[in-house]
Amino acid sequence: MDKWNILLESKDDGLTVATVLEVPDLQTTDKTKQGAIEKIRQLLKQRLAKAEIVQIETPIRSVSQKNNLMKFAGIFANDPDFQDIISQIQAEREDNI
Repeated sequence: MDKWNILLESKDDGLTVATVLEVPDLQTTDKTKQGAIEKIRQLLKQRLAKAEIVQIETPIRSVSQKNNLMKFAGIFANDPDFQDIISQIQAEREDNI
């Protein structure tokens, strides 16, 4: 990865805290923003010198496998009677507000 997102926060004591958003535990503080950026750049280089970034795939169960009721989702989408019922419910809710 060539570009990293750095959060710069100005503290009440005048210091700037720099945090690598992709690696939240990588953080440093300096008197200036530029100093904090340089420090965080060096810390990141040091950490990456001993590490590697890999991508992995993790299969995720689909929603329909988690909830058998999902097979019924949308069955009334084109039913005009159902649309009338929904309109009536919405009108009653608005009247009760």
